[in-house]
Amino acid sequence: MVDSSDRPAVQMLNQVFDPASMKKYAELAAYFEAQGSIFPLIEKGVSGLVREYQLSPQHARQLLRRANSMATFVRRRFIEHTLTQAGGDVAPSASGLLSIVPGPSYENLFPTDFEKLSPPQALESTASPVAYMMELLRWIERLDDVVENDQKYLLHDRRKDLKALTVDYSTVHQSVSAVDIIVPVLETFITANDATSNLDDALLAARYPNGLPYYQHWVSIDWVSRHHGMSVGHVAQRVDVHFPYFLKERAWDADLARALSHASRLGPYQRGLLSEPPVDIADKVDFFRSNYGTGDVDYQDLNRVIIFGERTKLDSGQIEALLSVRDHAPVRSPNVLFEPVNAPALPESERSGSVYLNNQEKPAVSINFARNFHMLSISPNDEQGLDRFDRLNRKIRLDNWLELPSEQTDALLVAAINAEARRGTAKTWHISDNVIHALGLYQTLREHYQCTAEDFAAFIDTVSVYGRGDTGSHFDRIFNNQGNYREPLRLDDEPFPILPQAGMTDLTVNQLCSGLGIDLQTYQYLARAVAAARGADQELKRSQSVISSFYRLVKLPRLLGMTPVEGVLMLTALGGGDDWLNALAGEPHINGSGTGIPDVLSVINALDSCVEWCRDCDMPVLWVLQQVATPQAPNVPFEQDQQLFEKIGNLIEAALFSNSRLLMAGVPALPSASWLDLLSVVDSSNNAPLVDAQGLILPFDGTEDDYLSIATRRVGSAIDEGLGEIDAALRVIIVEKMLGVLLKARESQASVVKESLAVYAGVEAEQALAILQWADSDVHSLLSQVMDINGQPSDGVARRNPDQNPLLTLLADLRRRSAVVVKLQLSAVLLGEYLDYGHRAWIGQDNKHMFSLRTLYYLSILARAFGQSEKPQQALLDYLRLVNQLPELSLNALALAEKAASIRLAEFFGWSVQEVRECINRMDAPDLILKDLIQLDLLMRVRSLSVRANMDALTLFLIGKLPEKISPADYATAAEHALLSMNATAQQVPQLDGELNRLVNVTCTLESDKQYLVAGKPGEQAVYTVTIKDGSGQPLSGIPVYWQTSLGTIESGETLPNGVLEATYTPGKIMGTEKPIFWLNLFDPEYAPTINITFDGKTLRFLPQQMSPVPIGPVGLGQEVELYATLRDGFSNLANNSLVRWECKGATMNDTFSPIIRPRQTFTNQEGLARAFISSAVAGEFIVSVSSEDSESGTNFDAITFQDDGPPA
Repeated sequence: MVDSSDRPAVQMLNQVFDPASMKKYAELAAYFEAQGSIFPLIEKGVSGLVREYQLSPQHARQLLRRANSMATFVRRRFIEHTLTQAGGDVAPSASGLLSIVPGPSYENLFPTDFEKLSPPQALESTASPVAYMMELLRWIERLDDVVENDQKYLLHDRRKDLKALTVDYSTVHQSVSAVDIIVPVLETFITANDATSNLDDALLAARYPNGLPYYQHWVSIDWVSRHHGMSVGHVAQRVDVHFPYFLKERAWDADLARALSHASRLGPYQRGLLSEPPVDIADKVDFFRSNYGTGDVDYQDLNRVIIFGERTKLDSGQIEALLSVRDHAPVRSPNVLFEPVNAPALPESERSGSVYLNNQEKPAVSINFARNFHMLSISPNDEQGLDRFDRLNRKIRLDNWLELPSEQTDALLVAAINAEARRGTAKTWHISDNVIHALGLYQTLREHYQCTAEDFAAFIDTVSVYGRGDTGSHFDRIFNNQGNYREPLRLDDEPFPILPQAGMTDLTVNQLCSGLGIDLQTYQYLARAVAAARGADQELKRSQSVISSFYRLVKLPRLLGMTPVEGVLMLTALGGGDDWLNALAGEPHINGSGTGIPDVLSVINALDSCVEWCRDCDMPVLWVLQQVATPQAPNVPFEQDQQLFEKIGNLIEAALFSNSRLLMAGVPALPSASWLDLLSVVDSSNNAPLVDAQGLILPFDGTEDDYLSIATRRVGSAIDEGLGEIDAALRVIIVEKMLGVLLKARESQASVVKESLAVYAGVEAEQALAILQWADSDVHSLLSQVMDINGQPSDGVARRNPDQNPLLTLLADLRRRSAVVVKLQLSAVLLGEYLDYGHRAWIGQDNKHMFSLRTLYYLSILARAFGQSEKPQQALLDYLRLVNQLPELSLNALALAEKAASIRLAEFFGWSVQEVRECINRMDAPDLILKDLIQLDLLMRVRSLSVRANMDALTLFLIGKLPEKISPADYATAAEHALLSMNATAQQVPQLDGELNRLVNVTCTLESDKQYLVAGKPGEQAVYTVTIKDGSGQPLSGIPVYWQTSLGTIESGETLPNGVLEATYTPGKIMGTEKPIFWLNLFDPEYAPTINITFDGKTLRFLPQQMSPVPIGPVGLGQEVELYATLRDGFSNLANNSLVRWECKGATMNDTFSPIIRPRQTFTNQEGLARAFISSAVAGEFIVSVSSEDSESGTNFDAITFQDDGPPA
């Protein structure tokens, strides 16, 4: 009988068990009597109740069914209790119908106690993920307690990281990748169980499973570069100051090999594993343990296919593909003549598909399918079997790392090893550094152009003649897959003509054109290149090598975005001959050094870089090739040439220097000669002529002032020769007239050329003359040739034969150079700077008239630099001129110039000064100042990479300069910076206004009593004191200070150890206001304090010879007499604006009657002239004097007599 006063749990127990069972389960009854809860019993389950309270399984299940029902009821009541409240919230005021008639509402129906509830998504919520996690954790701990085993592995022993985890909002709700979860778990576990070993070192040392070794630093670097669409090899080439390599003679640089290794995306430990020496038989157990994870004995079972598959993670199909057997067996092309002719019974895996792992030796590794356990045909116990397992180990890993099918990886290895062997070394069938370089170039073409492995193998070796399964060979898929010919193209080593005879067709030629998708004209162009590379004269052979040459010359240019003809032209232009072309048209080889004929890897990389440059500069490849080619003149002038000749012919007559124009200008005629004749020959003093016999002004290489001086002397010599000794004043007048006519003719002829060429070439007028000079010509030469050709009949020899008339060649050259100027938007100022000094200082080219691919490249770099800046072009041109004019500097001056140069560049490009300095520090320069376009190219490349990848310059250089060999410190540093760049925000353009002036503190003072100096006074000087200190206030010694004055001289000098320079200013003989300008190297000029250059007031005097005369006879009363005198000081300086006083003395003067002086005081004018007017109303003789107020010295004029003229008649 159940007692209603008992607790519900006790009542439930009494209902489930009868009294006899209650006595039997006394321990359970005692638990309930002691206020025990049903929830722990439910958590224990049936097994727990049986074990702890000795219940029978049936009674345990009965109890749990009733307990679960009660637990559900209690939980429901608890939830309802927590969600409701007794009093309820105060309902808000109602309106409308609800204010009259009470109706249902949420508050009435569900009196929820919101104050006791947690906010949405709160961690403390009973329905949150945290609550679920904690419940799950408690459940696992209970399961751990249930198991009675001394060797049980508890949760917190398995997961050492759990208790250390922090539970907060971001941890619960953030999205985290599986890798970010797994790695810390494994790292904590490994550290806790093996704290003595370094995790990174362990991952590097381990080789099993095949995913190892794992180099975290390399993986991080490669991942970051891949994230930005680049590779480490791509960065390595662009941060090399010698890039691009297509400008180098052999397209090779020491950094290219390192860059190609990195481009393979194989880390240094991966490359080391592939290229390490073969394993020795004595080390076989260790080898199998490290690479296959076997023990001291079970490695002998590796030849069992099932064991081999387990150890290498390969299924049966992958193993068959690896060994090239069954469906993956190589199949000979039926259109190729093989040796031996009949195919063997066994698959020729050693010749295609699995060449590397078989060492190209028979018998190839195969599978014995006849036995119950499929077995490999090799044994791990002998040397040959060990060698094959070693090769299998490397090959499987390489397949995985390259993510390529096995046969494609093998094709790459075979092609690279064959190409390397062609340099004359023995073929070893080992993976060398050169093979890895080839893999790096393949990865580059694969990522940029989706190049396939079989195409790349054909680029560096030959087209494959083996198929695989149902897939035909690469050769047949190219040439025998169109179905246009009954007879397929066969490789039988039979000859075929290089160029078919006129009117004849050749089947082989047609098949090549059809398979390659080219026309006969393109074929003829390629055939000549292939024949020249192979030394053939009339015929080529239908061989695998020859057909592969044609395929390379067609497929590679198309892959890079060119036509085959453009590809051949580019190879010829880049190589300066046939060497580069022969590298692809002949037998390709891998040299691995910069000696000998360029190897195929460097040539292909150079082509890729050149095409990329054309694409970046928006210059079509064909256009670039046309500009860098030697200009070819047409057989007859073009229509635009004829128009140019006619225009110049119509305009030149009015611009010629002639005897008649001299006569019209007022030059006297010569009695028996012509002025033109005198000026067009060498005179008696051996002075060069100024004009030619046609009246064209001869060219002059010098400044305008120099030309004026020489022309004046030469004209004077002609006058002396033509007119003899004449009056000096008349001679000066004639010289001036003749010079006027000469200079006007010179200007007119230049104008004719400028305007005509501007229209002809589509450039601006100022650019036209610069382009003409760039083409190694001048105004006189062009006009002379045009006048010569205009004077010949239209069908003359000169118009038909360009070899006899260089004018057409010159015009062709002008057209191409003008096209470059227009395309790159080169200003006339830039061309002038380039021709003046830039050709040598900027690009190291001695001949300023030479135009080559190198010239075009660096001019395009300068044009791109202008485009990447908001500053005017002149800012960069001024910088280049200033840095190339720097003299030899002291240490302090050099350091200051280096900082100033960096700031100027940073201001121009809108970049950080630190980034610029990082680039300059990496350049091969004697000082840290960017001076040429080669260095500027590096700076711009790094800046472009920085913007693209949001990396600073230091990070890019750390990545780009990673060594090919293992260097843990370098790789760790580069990885750290690379990962930090992923979290960095986009770089902002720095504000550098005034940064240059804050670099140093410069003050300039003048002696206080030297603000006025006397012009021309010996010993008159003033001292400027310039003080230079750095940003911290420390004086800078040895800093040159340069001066510019207009009225005097200051000698430049350097600051003393105290940072002070005292510069002495010496005035000249001209008066005025002097405001000297001074500057430091690469700093903006500043004005020094003003000095007034004036006269000496103490030595002023009036010179008698510069005084006006007085009237000789008497002067009538009331008439004015003008008097003037010039005031000078003791150094012949005119005293302008100086106060003078006029006075008059005479016997008849008194207080009532005296002469009138107007004005009595006056200031001298700019010529030092003082002027006054005197008149008198009384007769008498008077003496007028004038005196200086400054010097108090004066002088008297001669006496002036005033008298009455008498009464009028």
